[in-house]
Amino acid sequence: MFDVAFHPDRQGPAPIARQLADHLAGLIAAGRLAAGSKLPASREVATSLGVARNTVTAAYEMLATRGLVTAHVGQGTFVAVATRGPAAPAAATPREFAWDGLLARSARLRLPDMLLRSESGPPLPFDFRGGRVEPSLLPAADLRWAFARPFQQRARLAALAGHADAHGWPPLREEIARHLAGRGLACDAADVAVVGGLQHAIDLVAGLLVEPGDAVVVEQPGYFGATLAFAGRGADLLGVEVDDEGLRTDRLARVLRLRRPKLVYVTPATQSPTGVALSPARRAELLALADEHQVPIFEDDYDSDLRYRGPALPALKASDPAGQVIYAGTFSKILFPGLRVGYVVAARPLLARLVTMRWRADFGGGVVEQAALATLLTTRGLDRHLRRVRRLYAERLEVLASTLARTMPPGVRWRAPASGHHLWVGLPAGVDPDALHEAARARGVAYTRGEVFFADGRGGDQLSLAFSALDAAAIREGVGRLAAVLRSLLPAGARATSRRAAHRPAAHTPTRRRHGAH
Repeated sequence: MFDVAFHPDRQGPAPIARQLADHLAGLIAAGRLAAGSKLPASREVATSLGVARNTVTAAYEMLATRGLVTAHVGQGTFVAVATRGPAAPAAATPREFAWDGLLARSARLRLPDMLLRSESGPPLPFDFRGGRVEPSLLPAADLRWAFARPFQQRARLAALAGHADAHGWPPLREEIARHLAGRGLACDAADVAVVGGLQHAIDLVAGLLVEPGDAVVVEQPGYFGATLAFAGRGADLLGVEVDDEGLRTDRLARVLRLRRPKLVYVTPATQSPTGVALSPARRAELLALADEHQVPIFEDDYDSDLRYRGPALPALKASDPAGQVIYAGTFSKILFPGLRVGYVVAARPLLARLVTMRWRADFGGGVVEQAALATLLTTRGLDRHLRRVRRLYAERLEVLASTLARTMPPGVRWRAPASGHHLWVGLPAGVDPDALHEAARARGVAYTRGEVFFADGRGGDQLSLAFSALDAAAIREGVGRLAAVLRSLLPAGARATSRRAAHRPAAHTPTRRRHGAH
C-alpha cells in the first residue's frame, strides 16, 4: 500500500497532479524516497490515495520532466540517481525534515481550511461564525469571586493541592448531578466524569469504542467536530439525514439492518446545525432501535440550556434504564469557549474506562477552573447568568429572523430554532457558494459554510449564521449586506423576481415562501 501522507486539496488552485508531484519531489529532496528506489505502479497509488489513475501518471511525468525520476518500459518508475561528478559544496542550510511521511494514520486528518480563523488584517465587522459569546454579558464580579475563593482559606487550598480524583473535582461533580435534574436525569456524583469540554468527551468515547474500519452513525448535516473525532479514529462514517423532526429514524433503521455500527451520535435537544429538536416519537423510535440492535448512543447536549420558547424535552439519557446512552454536556456555551470544562454521564464500567483513557494523556483537567465552576453552581451565579443570556440571545434571534424576512430574496429558507445560538439558512438554486463567500467577505460579512457540516462534501447551498456575539444593529447591517450580495449573484430571472419582491409593501411579503424547513 502506497503511504506518503498525501492529502489532495480539491478546492485549491493547483491541479491535484501538480500537488502530488510537488509532494513527492519534497520527499525525494528530503531523502524519504531514496535514490534508485522504485515508485509503486500508478494504479496502486491511485487506489491508495483515492484519485484518478491518469492523475498519478501525470504527476510521474512531471517528476520525470524535472529529472527527479526515470521511467523504464516494462520495469516501472524509479527515483533518479545523481550522476557522479565533483563533490558539491555543503548546503548552507539543513534540508527540511519531512514530517508528513512519518505521521500516524490517525494524525493525517486536517482541519478544513474554512474552519481556520487565522486571517491577516482587521477582524470582519459582521462575523456570524459560531464559537463566540457576548463578552459584555459575562458575570465578571461572580467570576472574579469564584476564581479567588479556592485560595482564600488554607483548608480549600490544601484540598486543591491534594486533589487526586480521576473523575474530577468532587464538589463540581455533585453540582453537575444536581444541575442535570433539570434535564430529567437522576444521577449522582459517581455517575459523572469531568472532561476538558465536549469535544474532549467525543474524542475519548471515540477512542474507547472505535477501531479503524468500524462504522459510526452521524447526523447529516451534523457537527463537524464529531466527524473529525470519529474519522480521526479511522471510522467509516454513515450519514443519516435530518428533517423537521430531527434524525430520520426510518433511515436509521435501514442502516442498522445493513451494518452493525459501534455508535450512533446525535444532538437531540438542538440539532447541530439545523437547530431542530428530535420529536418525542423519533426519540422513542431511536431508543427502541438502539435496544433492538444493541448499539450505544452518544447524546451531545451542547446547547439545551439556551432555550428560548416552549418546554425543553428531557434528555434521552433520562429514558435509559439499561445504561445504553452516553450523555455529554458543557458550560462553554453559557459562559465562554475558553472555559474547557465538560462532563460525561455514563454507565459506571464505561466511565471507569473513559477516566483511565483520559489519565493516559493528562492526569485530569485544571482543578482551579473546576473549583470556580462548582462555586458558580453552588451560589446559583450560573443560573442568574443563564437567565440574562437567554433574554439577550432570544432578542438577537428575533432580530435576525425578522431581518432575514425583510431583506432576503425569494428562495431563501430558514427556521428560527427554539434553542441554540445559530440559525440554518438554505440558499436559492443557482447561487455559486464560492462566489457568495468571497463577495460577502469583501463586504465585511463572515459565516460558516454549509459544507463544514456534511461528511460527504455537500452543503454548498446552505450556511449557518450565529447570532450570539453580534448586537441588533450589527445583525441588521450584516444580514442586509449579505442579502444584497446574494441578490446580485442570483441568475438573471431570479434577480428580476427578487427586485419585484423588494418593491412590494411589507404587509404583502409572502413570508411563507421564505420560511420553511432547512
